[in-house]
Amino acid sequence: MNCTIPQNWNDEVMEYANRLADRINVGWDGEGPCPSDWSLRFLSRLNKGLVKAPFTYEAFRDNDDIMATLEGYGLDAEKFWYALLFIYDITTSFCLNAADVRKTDYEVLTELNDFLQQHPKTVLYLSEDRELRKSERYETNSPLILDCLRRFVQQELAQYPEPPRQKILTIDPRYRNYTESLSTAQQQVLMYRLFKELFDLLQLPELRAKRGEVVSYSKLLLVSRIIYFCRLTVNESFTVDSSSLKGVLKQYGKTDFNQLEPRVYTGGLILSQEEGE
Repeated sequence: MNCTIPQNWNDEVMEYANRLADRINVGWDGEGPCPSDWSLRFLSRLNKGLVKAPFTYEAFRDNDDIMATLEGYGLDAEKFWYALLFIYDITTSFCLNAADVRKTDYEVLTELNDFLQQHPKTVLYLSEDRELRKSERYETNSPLILDCLRRFVQQELAQYPEPPRQKILTIDPRYRNYTESLSTAQQQVLMYRLFKELFDLLQLPELRAKRGEVVSYSKLLLVSRIIYFCRLTVNESFTVDSSSLKGVLKQYGKTDFNQLEPRVYTGGLILSQEEGE
């Protein structure tokens, strides 16, 4: 059972992935919004062997439960496979070593400038530890250092004649602090959210099994089984019913993934905020 990696973004098997990319990300061409390039990034990574998924196409096609649900909804298995890989790659990219971008550079600079102006006796602390233990920190109230810091902040703010209307982040991604890693449970939530977007754009109906059918038409159970297939959990109950995933969604469903900026899928994730389920 073979699956040839497509060479072009407009290959038919990339349909679901392309549509999902345009749904969850808006590109920017320097002048205005444009179609997302995330599916292009994904395809490039795929062809370079950079998508390190712990599962195979053969195992995917041999998973009778997943295949039965896809067939019941009339979904193309090969197109779904590339959407699955795309979602897996986005999930790992956003949840492992991402940068927290809840505040823009302008907001950070403004807050820092206000603090320095209002606190002339500021002491500057440098530490790798949030607790600022004395043995692991450096502190100074040197007028030379603090004046240099004030001038630097004011020079950077001078680049903005007025508050920017758009979310402007550090231009060079090398300077971002890629230290945010989320729990496995939060990875499960993000994967669920992404598949929910995919199901919505594919306009999957609400189906119920007919008498005698053993196939499950539960979209939540389908995602639950995919989460287990992707090895985001070792809990086999994910393959039986959706109650375990429901518990995860109830506890971690409010996680705001839109505020994370990964190295690969830069430019902003667009997901609607949901209540815990």
